[in-house]
Parts: sequence; C-alpha cells; structure tokens
Amino acid sequence: MTNHDELSYYLSLGLAVRVDGVTINRRNLEHVDLILKEDDSYMKEFIENRKGEIFAVDYQKIRE
Repeated sequence: MTNHDELSYYLSLGLAVRVDGVTINRRNLEHVDLILKEDDSYMKEFIENRKGEIFAVDYQKIRE
C-alpha cells in the first residue's frame, strides 16, 4: 500500500490524520504524500481513546 493509499484509507475510516501536527484532509493529501515519499524518517503512531479504539494516526519526524 502506498502512502497515498494508506492516508486515503485512514481518512475514509473517519480517523484524524496528522503529520508533524498538521491535520491532513483531501485538499492537502497530495502534498503530504510527496513529503512522506521523499523523507522516510517519519514514525507512525496510532492514537487510542479511553475505550481502546483508534481515533487518530500521527506521523512524527524522527529526530536524532
């Protein structure tokens, strides 16, 4: 699954998707997809609510 497909899938599930704190939507999806393709130093984290259900996906740049 490509980054674009993966991001689109998460959005279609109604999950909030953020990259470095910026909320992703259909308008900026292409731009964010390019960023993730060009820079592979992002870590994906699934965020759960109190019931243990995933409600968001955060991508954070890993810094040394």
